[in-house]
Amino acid sequence: MDLLRQYNFKIADASPEYLERRKKQAVLFMTAAAVTIFTSRFAYKSTITRQYIPTLFQGNHSPPLGYNFTSDAAVAVGTGTMLCASVSSMICFGTCWVLDVSTFREFGWKMKSLMGGTQKEQELADMPMDEDSAYIQDGLNDILDGKVELNFDDE
Repeated sequence: MDLLRQYNFKIADASPEYLERRKKQAVLFMTAAAVTIFTSRFAYKSTITRQYIPTLFQGNHSPPLGYNFTSDAAVAVGTGTMLCASVSSMICFGTCWVLDVSTFREFGWKMKSLMGGTQKEQELADMPMDEDSAYIQDGLNDILDGKVELNFDDE
């Protein structure tokens, strides 16, 4: 930490909870990256082992007799799904790490602030309300506050 303070890094003054949170986000991203590397290596190995290399005088236009298209398709779908899931998780965890997001609610707040939602909300709140909307809002507030008693039994 003294080295970080020496070079004037702001993270040197961060709370231990913040440092632990950032460490957790980094570990999630690194784990997803490791899973992506292992999955891509598995996909490469499974592709190489299924590769058909004909002998010198065999035709290379038809697969061997013991070839099973169903199992090959199942392996391809499984491998593609694993690759897609691992890369997607790596992108998701990396984005959350960069944006310092740990929950879906924080993600919503961060996106709202990045897209100017708080400014638009403030502008909308500052606009004057028309008479009909104010009447409806006051009526609903009276009902919620218990100032109006609704009697549905009388006809």
